[in-house]
Amino acid sequence: MNIPSPRYYGLFNPTPLPIAVWADALASAINQNGAAWRNSPSASVIEARVLRWLCELIGYGAESYGTLTSGGSEANLIALKCARDRKLDGARDHGIAATASPATNLVVYASEQCHYSLEKSVDILGLGRRNLRKIPTDERFHIRIGALREAIARDVENGAVPLCVAGAAGATSTGAVDALDELADCAAEYNLWFHVDAAYGGALAFSEQHRARLSGIARADSVTFDPHKWMFVPFSCGAVLVRDGGRVLRDAFDITPEYLSEERGGDDVEYDFFRYGQLGTRHFNALKVWMALKSLGVRGYAAIIERQIELSSYFARRLGDLTEFVLLGEVETAVCCFRFASEALSGADDAARDAVQKALQQRVERSGKAWLSTTVLHHRRALRVNVNSFLTERRHIDDLIELLRREGAAVLAEISAGGSESSHEIHFD
Repeated sequence: MNIPSPRYYGLFNPTPLPIAVWADALASAINQNGAAWRNSPSASVIEARVLRWLCELIGYGAESYGTLTSGGSEANLIALKCARDRKLDGARDHGIAATASPATNLVVYASEQCHYSLEKSVDILGLGRRNLRKIPTDERFHIRIGALREAIARDVENGAVPLCVAGAAGATSTGAVDALDELADCAAEYNLWFHVDAAYGGALAFSEQHRARLSGIARADSVTFDPHKWMFVPFSCGAVLVRDGGRVLRDAFDITPEYLSEERGGDDVEYDFFRYGQLGTRHFNALKVWMALKSLGVRGYAAIIERQIELSSYFARRLGDLTEFVLLGEVETAVCCFRFASEALSGADDAARDAVQKALQQRVERSGKAWLSTTVLHHRRALRVNVNSFLTERRHIDDLIELLRREGAAVLAEISAGGSESSHEIHFD
């Protein structure tokens, strides 16, 4: 699949910037392991500079710090470990079982739209997947604050210990941004660690026009931010940013192996990134982010992001004018979700309608003219378009609209003729 194509509308796999591709190749040629400053002075210092930029971008103060990661999954895991270790003194060194018994039933709260890595993280950290509470969302796919408060109160009454609430800033399925200020208020009220998964949507901070959607993100204890998503650098490069800085990360991960035990003076320890996360071998990822930022600047990124949101909104407006499609939620980032809902399907049940969404996606894929994905929203299959490429123009969106209409009509024709795999599930009144 040609991911950098302007007609790729799938997951958060963007067209990479040429300068970032070149920087990634240069980093591979230099081949510094960015674990310790002693062996990677340039990689370590540039990473620290990039992290400072990202912290400032989301509104964190001078005490903040972070570490680059392989992506959002690793970043979310690091953030939840910091949350666990703050709540359970001694868990890092002695394990959860050695801590006070009532505190071992720790609970994490997140939207039902949360990334699957949160479920993996609570598993890895020994909290158990059943202790991730997936809170229902509203019609805009934002976490329901009232339902969250009810879940927390219920857990407290039953003897569980609320640990963390994780908000979404650019949910994978919908691009939705939770009400972060309200989540911050809730976290403060119950003394919870507040994490924001902004792997995708964190880049809204580049845009003065759209930055307000992230209101409250600077109140988070930790933030996940993926440059390999909306900053258009090659895979893989994520980041976890922590408001209270390196102290929190070192409390969770610091260790001194014999072969890295030399005494160091000054601020060198701040550049030993093996102390801030679980990885010991670290690609020089900072170089591609540093060069991309130096090349585009904040205004350059803002222009691309604003254009992609406008294109997604244009797609939604055009689709909304057509009777055979129904929009789901709102365009808050560069994601638009919808369903093919032709009048011809009025006699079909929900399962059959879901099968039609999948059939339409497959026909578009087989055409070779575009690629879009499907997802499940409020228990029903939906189609999903995400403008990923800075090469995408309005003409590509117009072509996509016509392609969807044409292939949608073809799906209906196959059903009527009994030739579709889904046709046996659908009947017409």
